[in-house]
Amino acid sequence: MNVYIIIGILGVVSGLLCAAADVPLAYSGEEKEKRKLAVGRVSAWWTKVSEDRFSLSFWLSFIGQPGTYLTMWMLAELIGRNSFGLSLALKINTFISAYTGLLFHVTACTKPVVYRSVFGAVSEAEAKRAADAAGTYAVVPSVISAAALFIGTTVIMVIAILSGALNVPKFFVLFNPVTSTIILGLLKMTGMRIVGPLGVGFALFAVVLITAGILL
Repeated sequence: MNVYIIIGILGVVSGLLCAAADVPLAYSGEEKEKRKLAVGRVSAWWTKVSEDRFSLSFWLSFIGQPGTYLTMWMLAELIGRNSFGLSLALKINTFISAYTGLLFHVTACTKPVVYRSVFGAVSEAEAKRAADAAGTYAVVPSVISAAALFIGTTVIMVIAILSGALNVPKFFVLFNPVTSTIILGLLKMTGMRIVGPLGVGFALFAVVLITAGILL
């Protein structure tokens, strides 16, 4: 078993941890649930649930994220055997994702905690203003993170696979966060409770790495 397979297995586990980390932020436990990004919108149900769920979300993401970025770095190493440009692009994208991705999730977990802390002591409007203020500096990094994690990784990997820079079957172009978002979004429309599509997408990238490692 080579290092690419080992890191790939770690990446699958890490991706699933990240996918699970989105669940406490997305679902209130109420009968009519709607997914709301904590960074973007304040949700009234934050005060009705235990603060432990936001702590759990943070730690799942904190533990899971390193393995997903290591997976992408190892994919870049493999791609570099055939294409220096694509390898460098993926490494730069991974670097950007790594320092903005955790910031995005920290903010998503911090806003509910801030809102809960001041709710009741001040008006609801003031509580919302405090929660929004907690995410002020994360707005731009969050946009960069989303672009790098969803679009950057997907585009580079699709090009690498279709061009032959990464030696895996061509259908692996479907193994990415964009595909997982579409599929899980359709499942959610049926009323099914889903995990985070980004984490699932990175677990799929890890499957690509395992396959590439096997085919070496």
